[in-house]
Amino acid sequence: MPAILTAMALAACSAPSPTSPDPEPAARPNVVLILIDTFRPDHLGINGYERRTAPFLEDLMARSTVFRKAWSTSSWTAPATSSVFTSLYPNRHGVTTGFLAHRRHAEARGEENGQKIVLNRLPESQQTLPELMAAAGYATFGMATNINIGSEIGFDRGFDRFRRNNGRAAAKVARHLGGWRGSMEQPDQPYFLYLHFNDVHAPYKQHKPWYVDEGEKLARSVSAYNSEISYLDQVLGKLYRDFGWDRNTLLVVVSDHGEEFRDHGRLGHDFTLFNELMRVLMVFSGEDLGIPARTIEVDTSLVDVLPTILELVGAPPPSHCDGLSLAPFLGSELPAVDSVFAKRTLFAHRKKPAREGEEDLHMWAAVRSPWKLIEEPAGRRLFQIDTDPGERRNRAKRRPRIADRLSEQLDRFRARHLEAPENTTEVELDRKSLEELEALGYVQ
Repeated sequence: MPAILTAMALAACSAPSPTSPDPEPAARPNVVLILIDTFRPDHLGINGYERRTAPFLEDLMARSTVFRKAWSTSSWTAPATSSVFTSLYPNRHGVTTGFLAHRRHAEARGEENGQKIVLNRLPESQQTLPELMAAAGYATFGMATNINIGSEIGFDRGFDRFRRNNGRAAAKVARHLGGWRGSMEQPDQPYFLYLHFNDVHAPYKQHKPWYVDEGEKLARSVSAYNSEISYLDQVLGKLYRDFGWDRNTLLVVVSDHGEEFRDHGRLGHDFTLFNELMRVLMVFSGEDLGIPARTIEVDTSLVDVLPTILELVGAPPPSHCDGLSLAPFLGSELPAVDSVFAKRTLFAHRKKPAREGEEDLHMWAAVRSPWKLIEEPAGRRLFQIDTDPGERRNRAKRRPRIADRLSEQLDRFRARHLEAPENTTEVELDRKSLEELEALGYVQ
């Protein structure tokens, strides 16, 4: 456990005594959680990519604890980010889709009356990460640029100040954040900051000097995607220096899901759960807090982010968590190879909402290295991902016992119900919103 945070983390293991004094506010670190939407960690030079697309981020990773086998809980922003905020899988927090309009809505943009869609909301009975950080004595700030991350689904809960600007570029986010600095940096209270960047999400801009015209259409898309990473990386580096996040700050950087470039025949992040969508970035940084520079090869999930942050700041995690605190990996002594982390199975879900007259489709995944099972409407696929990371060889028929065991674990997992009734809200879409959804690919 990181040396400076040991006393606070130990306090998270048991309920505090009513007479116990709180830790000195000045001793608690600021916490900055950055989520990079649609970011594939295999597009980093430090992970073997042919280009060094993100010099700042790669240098930060070299000084941080990096979980190289981190998994999303979905291949869609709203469910995956809800898992970050609640430490629950999608079938438990209930946010299984996000903003999605049918084509008939898009074609009705010119109509005078707005179109309406129904969205799932985060359960009011489950405290979100910002609410838990506020309860722990933190001032809370959030800024997002993806249409899903807003009040409609409940992502604004718990923030003292929250702002969503759909599609705003990272440099503009940074400038706006500068205006919050006076409110954030108080001598008697640490802050929790959540930043959700959408730059890497389609449609990709061709940022110079990083974009290179490769000629072929797919190569141009990949080059533009990489240029978005490089552009965002430059902004992140400036924020890091300007705000002094190398001092008394727990900095966590994750992505919600990846992006496909014909890896399995598709583009974007459609109805699949293959590795190019499911492997995510997960970095914990804080050199002066005792967090070491190391790489961890144990399977982890986005549901682990909330309990880890809470333990590191000395706040008790809620009892409902699906995830585990990764704090044991952030100290001097690593957990045993056969620890609970190595023995658990991780899960993911993707829902495809039905068009009128059809039924919803569901896809599920279970990961317990070296095996990954995907169950989809057409059947099931089993991959040995340590030797077949590209998921080309379906081993379900050759290794039926392994496939059956993971299927049984999925059955038990699916049987778990929400701890609170499903919440929904109706949202009216105006012409501008429908155009934004179309640009993001959120129109069927």
